[in-house]
Amino acid sequence: MEYINARARRLKPSETLAVKAKATELKAKGIPVIDLSTGEPDIDTPEHIKEGARKALKDGKTKYTDVMGIKELREAIALKLKRENGIEAEVSTVIVTNGGKQALQSAFEVTLEPGDEVVIPAPYWVSYIPMVEIPGGKPVIARSSPENGFKLSVKELEAALTPRTKAVIINSPSNPTGAAYTQAELSAFADVLARTNAFIISDEIYEKVVYGDFKFVSTVQAMPQLKDRIVTINGFSKAYSMTGWRVGYATGPKDVIAAMGRLQSQTTSNVCSIAQYAALAALTGPQDAIPQMVKNFDRRLNAALGIIEQTPGLRVMGKPQGAFYLFIRFAELAKNSKSEVVKSSGALVNFLLERAGVAAVPGEAFGDDQAFRISVAAADEQVIGGLEKIRDAVRTLL
Repeated sequence: MEYINARARRLKPSETLAVKAKATELKAKGIPVIDLSTGEPDIDTPEHIKEGARKALKDGKTKYTDVMGIKELREAIALKLKRENGIEAEVSTVIVTNGGKQALQSAFEVTLEPGDEVVIPAPYWVSYIPMVEIPGGKPVIARSSPENGFKLSVKELEAALTPRTKAVIINSPSNPTGAAYTQAELSAFADVLARTNAFIISDEIYEKVVYGDFKFVSTVQAMPQLKDRIVTINGFSKAYSMTGWRVGYATGPKDVIAAMGRLQSQTTSNVCSIAQYAALAALTGPQDAIPQMVKNFDRRLNAALGIIEQTPGLRVMGKPQGAFYLFIRFAELAKNSKSEVVKSSGALVNFLLERAGVAAVPGEAFGDDQAFRISVAAADEQVIGGLEKIRDAVRTLL
């Protein structure tokens, strides 16, 4: 008898985590691997954040908390949202979750009915599609153009909308491309979305990681007329190098956040109490680690782009405006090489792992099978050394 249901049988593991697991397995066997697959800042969690956790332990903050999160943290998040993002959040409209990932999944779980369509701009983060499918939603892929820097145009958005559209995902800055939308671009989307009943899921986890003159704008700021149907998702993993602490949050319409709280009460209950106090210290303590971290990413991006320019057949569609990835296209390589390894992103990534000892993520997982993603969140020598190995390996294919 088959005990696993059809939905679970269709569910695939996260491609990014699968690549990391393979790289870890090779390292355990003594095989040297440079891991450029993971979206995880290389710096340690800042000391004042760890001190917040230590103090919480010392003070005995080890019991259940409110399912929605400790009041002090939700107050600090609401203040941050108002001060930095122009979002008039209240404690009652903020929920603390087990990472931004749970916030996203919960938002889909409590809003989607079977058959509801969710517009997902491509390239997309690997988990959006299964997150929509788990509660029975239908992903509708809106493909952006590489020539437009992988930013969705108004026409491309309009073409994806139907009477069954329940939600639209906006991820700015984007994983995997680093594309980010200006206030004017988001406002143009608002004019289109105002003619529908769709709500917006705004994934803003990379808001602090932007480069040059680009100014991050929260979707609510750019779409004030739609603020009552925008759910904003964020967290502490990227900005504060707290990936393992698993603290995220969401804000939005009161009924949606309340439903997410009810769901959380029946699934995970509260986020780890100690991690919540650490997150509180992150928001209320010094912020100087963030600009230094972003400066490090920027330096690595520039060095990486220089190496890619020396690599025939590989191309990046302009410098990312945010996040810490490079989405590297190999369409030209596939056209000029007779090797079988350029037939798919999975084959090329396996080749790079075996030939160059570098772990990357195949673009197929993000909706583009002629690309692969690398992270510049690793140390300088790993990013530069890894890309030099990729360059040398790719040259053998021509």
